[in-house]
Amino acid sequence: MDPLALARFAWLGLWELPQTTLGVLTYVGLRALGDLEEVEWTEGRVVVRCRSVGVSLGWFVFWTRQPHPVFTHDDRIRAHELGHAVQSRWLGPLYLPVVGVPSVARVVYAYVYHRRTGRRWTGYYDGWPEKQADRLGGVVR
Repeated sequence: MDPLALARFAWLGLWELPQTTLGVLTYVGLRALGDLEEVEWTEGRVVVRCRSVGVSLGWFVFWTRQPHPVFTHDDRIRAHELGHAVQSRWLGPLYLPVVGVPSVARVVYAYVYHRRTGRRWTGYYDGWPEKQADRLGGVVR
């Protein structure tokens, strides 16, 4: 690896360190649970198809095809999570508070909505940061 590429790799590793650390821990946990279905390296990310979760954490992108009672999952979820990976690259250490917190809040709302109404909340992808993740991932809804 040439020195410039190595320096870029190191810089990006430091830039996304908080969320990549969570990604490593998530990967290890899902592997221990036998939840991993496929692992590939693409677009500078470890892209993991698993049975249970869709989340982008630094260099790790987790996605699932499994049906979910609260969210509508389909093959677009992979591209959506890769859109979050772009946000991570842009925001670096600010990714978790700027994207992660609102995203988790939307997840919590979706669960509460489902529990109260018995229906899926169809607005999950309509607001920040999900709408931008769709756009960055090339997802059309």
